[in-house]
Amino acid sequence: MYNRQPSSWEYCLEAASENIETEVVHGWIFKDGKWFTHAWCEFADKVIDLTESTHSMSKPDYYERHMVSAQRCRRYSRIEFFTLVGDEKHFGPYDTELFFAETSDEDPLDVIEANKAE
Repeated sequence: MYNRQPSSWEYCLEAASENIETEVVHGWIFKDGKWFTHAWCEFADKVIDLTESTHSMSKPDYYERHMVSAQRCRRYSRIEFFTLVGDEKHFGPYDTELFFAETSDEDPLDVIEANKAE
């Protein structure tokens, strides 16, 4: 039997469905010495990342641990997210300029800046 775990992008649908205050975030996170595109949900000062836990986490702690910054993220209200899922027929990411690859050995902002300079 096929038992595939949902991606972080897919998990956002579940988390956003549970709470009307939720905002969906697509961003670059730093983990194990590399940058990864990722998705999670936020409400108030909490993060819901179902790839890590079924419980909410402290937003400041999550941001510090994964080097999250506003420049490396795109935020969507739950209605915007649901609309994009329906229109685009996938869970993200939607900003292909910011999320140019699934992973990056270099800071993605540096990569984007270097590409603009060429």
